[in-house]
Amino acid sequence: MSLRILCMGAPLLVPALNRLGHRTLTVHPGSHADLPTPHPYTVRHLLQRLEAADFKPDALFYCDDGNMPQLLDPQNVPWPAVRYSIDTYCNPWHIPYSWGFDATLVAQKEYVELFSQEGMAAQWFPLFCPQFSPAESDFDERDIPVSFVGTLGHKNNPDREPFLKAFRAQQPLVILTGDYRPIFGRSRIALNQTAASEVNFRCFEAMSCGAALLMETCGNGLEELFAPEQEILPTFPRNDARAAAAIAASALAQPQMLADVASAGSRAVRQRHTDTVRAVRLTQILAELCATHAHKERLEQSLEKRSTLIRAAYGILASEITDPNLQQHREFFKKLCLNEV
Repeated sequence: MSLRILCMGAPLLVPALNRLGHRTLTVHPGSHADLPTPHPYTVRHLLQRLEAADFKPDALFYCDDGNMPQLLDPQNVPWPAVRYSIDTYCNPWHIPYSWGFDATLVAQKEYVELFSQEGMAAQWFPLFCPQFSPAESDFDERDIPVSFVGTLGHKNNPDREPFLKAFRAQQPLVILTGDYRPIFGRSRIALNQTAASEVNFRCFEAMSCGAALLMETCGNGLEELFAPEQEILPTFPRNDARAAAAIAASALAQPQMLADVASAGSRAVRQRHTDTVRAVRLTQILAELCATHAHKERLEQSLEKRSTLIRAAYGILASEITDPNLQQHREFFKKLCLNEV
């Protein structure tokens, strides 16, 4: 079944949806979007732009892009609508905002309950990596024993730099930001450190490149996704650099075991955790919502309740905006919360 899918926010699954034969139209602030959004839209404004673009969606998929909401009244969307919450841990406004949708997908398993206990249809939808064919290389030829590729100094993760420095004091470590593929493709071990013990994108990206994942002990379904000591290395207590370095040293001293773990992990990601695999599941979810006309219940029942909860989401968001350069945004969402816009 081919669908016309309006993809708002991060276009992470758009290439895979297109490969599956669906027609997509992207809406986000970036200049490469089909419909760039320099400011948030109401559904009425969005419908006008879609009409001008001659695109009639079967469904909406709104993927978290780490930004403020781009759709102001999602409860009024006239098609089945799905929201994907990725960074729930630092965006509590996602929970009441999701009342505007017919289903919510949640990247981190332990956060699903926060949505479902409020009565929303929510399910675990783990992260993934882009489907690509990494360059084939002999594991023995990899010249970086341990690497970390990711952002440093982020306000949501003050523990990262001290942890990496402590690790490097005990075990050589290459630390870089930017494109992960060239580095992970040369690494035997990819070290991971997360903001909130989440199973983040780095897990899937590192393993897809053939590096063995060295990950902190966490919940969020890590051991359901990957078998410890078979598809990933043994885990270490969060931010325990000494324990992490000891695991790395032990693994590097057992090259065949390390190669086997890296190979099994890479195979697991490429078979079970690509964007194509997730897009197939998303298509099933959207098709089910279309077949049952799920949006009609949203539009006909509890619309006032949904609107009130979404305004509450804007109140939470306004309270979190403390950057002096973003005070205009704070005032805007505060007015939305108070129904003054």
